[in-house]
Amino acid sequence: MRILKCYLANNTRNQFVNAKEAAKASDDAGYWTCASCGCELLLRTGEAGEAPWFEHIRYSIPHQRLMKCAWVDPEEKARAREKKLRQVVYSVDKNVRPPQEWHCVLCDTAYQGNKYCRNCKSGLYSTEPILRDTLTMPVRFAK
Repeated sequence: MRILKCYLANNTRNQFVNAKEAAKASDDAGYWTCASCGCELLLRTGEAGEAPWFEHIRYSIPHQRLMKCAWVDPEEKARAREKKLRQVVYSVDKNVRPPQEWHCVLCDTAYQGNKYCRNCKSGLYSTEPILRDTLTMPVRFAK
């Protein structure tokens, strides 16, 4: 799981502190928590020219709670939502299978496998062959 650098945390007094302030202050016991998910954080000072940041200690809270954190990479969240949606869709009807045959209406190519046309370098213009005639315009209107 990829978590972005966090620059805001709660200190031991449950007050907001940014990473620069935390790096300068030495009176704090070094215990910070994420303002979003409550996960324990480590302060990273960084190298020369790099601003300090907080890093999540991933094992300090359950995975499901960590996935709700604002600092989790949006792509990770999107993949998790897609995976969950696929599980829901395929659990509704066991006979439903993802399509394996595709037709790209842009380059007029038929292919099998994942929805990705190698000619167009996209799956945006691909449809199932059964739906091809219903989704494209008749030739007399296309000219």
